Amino acid sequence: MFNDLLKFSFFLFLAAGASYALHYTTLHFFELDVPLELVNFAYKFNIGISLLFTSTTILISDKLKDQLGFIFLISGAVKIGIFIYLIKSSGFSTDKSVFLHFFIPYMVCVLVEIIYIIKILNRANF
Repeated sequence: MFNDLLKFSFFLFLAAGASYALHYTTLHFFELDVPLELVNFAYKFNIGISLLFTSTTILISDKLKDQLGFIFLISGAVKIGIFIYLIKSSGFSTDKSVFLHFFIPYMVCVLVEIIYIIKILNRANF
């Protein structure tokens, strides 16, 4: 169980780190006028909340293996809700021009979560 948690954490940080490096390099290469605080916040939030929710899912996967898919869907909805609330309360601009700066880290983290949840579900004996 803890081995799974370490593997997931490593894979999440590796994928998010590579995505952040590419995102940051692209912003500087094209000299786009985007506040880096927004990009940094999006990556920190998505990595942190993905680590929290998926770690919890990994730890309870033995006891609640029949409900893992439902737990994953609920955690995704909660994650989006918390993210929208924090963005609105922090005062960041949320217009169409900055949508990708929110969406890219979200998709990277969700893809890593999906891959790892699939591995857990494939190992489960139903």
